[in-house]
Amino acid sequence: MTTCAYRVARAATWLKAAFAVAVGMNLAEAVWDPDGAGWRAARAAASVLFAVALVAYVVLRVLRWRRARSERS
Repeated sequence: MTTCAYRVARAATWLKAAFAVAVGMNLAEAVWDPDGAGWRAARAAASVLFAVALVAYVVLRVLRWRRARSERS
């Protein structure tokens, strides 16, 4: 596995983990109505984590695609 492919796979793993945390928090909120500053901070942290993981994954995929396309030319 190349370094670029390894980075994409690692970013995908982080994205899956962030998604699992977000889904878990949504399920917890559906069953139980948490409130307070701690919960709001956790929701904000999970949102930031997911956004960063998504952007990193997309950027790495685009860079890998561009590199593969330029190598074929």
